Amino acid sequence: MRRVHWSRWLLRVQWGLLGIIVLAGMALRFGLLRFELVFMIFTYAGGAALIVALVSLLVFVWGSRNHRPQARSNALWAALLGLLPVAVPLITVGKDNFNAPKIHDITTDTRNPPAYQAVLDLRKPWDNSAAYGGEPVASLQRETDIYSDIYPLHVHMPVARTTELAAEVAKKLGWKIVSYEPEKGHIEATDRTLLLGFTDDIVVRVRPEDDGGSRVDVRSSSRVGVSDLGANAKRIREFIEELHLRVLSEQYGVPSDA
Repeated sequence: MRRVHWSRWLLRVQWGLLGIIVLAGMALRFGLLRFELVFMIFTYAGGAALIVALVSLLVFVWGSRNHRPQARSNALWAALLGLLPVAVPLITVGKDNFNAPKIHDITTDTRNPPAYQAVLDLRKPWDNSAAYGGEPVASLQRETDIYSDIYPLHVHMPVARTTELAAEVAKKLGWKIVSYEPEKGHIEATDRTLLLGFTDDIVVRVRPEDDGGSRVDVRSSSRVGVSDLGANAKRIREFIEELHLRVLSEQYGVPSDA
């Protein structure tokens, strides 16, 4: 019987740590565990995986010098597995978004942000406050370069029709509409993040302008966490861009998927 080299345990430990991370993520997505506990598991299990990865690199060097091909192979794979807890967030979130300020509430109108109403009944007592954080949050958003393109959309359409198009865009983006009042220019919705299933809240406000057109403001905020890593800003950008295309399509016949 072929004897298994002790370095095989490096691989087993890494698979175990990755399994813990995946199970914790699934438990969070299905609402079995709260964010705070899962974040702690991610932190400790991910840190342990990096430590094992560093040890594995040392074993790889040792195996190379002492002509131990099995130790070298096990150590290399263990080191690569240990990088996954860091690589996956970098790929899915983007390294630039890790520099985002520690805010989770983004809006196109930092002076008079749209207010939540209908979604308040859906929130848990331990969720982040639905009240806007005021000037401290507003100044962080205005002073951060990655949010410099977050601004209202001005369209030459009445409030009701603009709101109808906004609702169509919300549905296309996969949002779950909670409140829809076209005559009042008000939409509220929720959206879940892809990997961990975090629920974020969105409110769209459409107000009339003096020229007969409308101004569209959007606010998107996370129920859990301190920093959203750019997720809410990305959601607002996608919505504003798609709505702009819908308006152009209706007014000038420009294809909405152009």
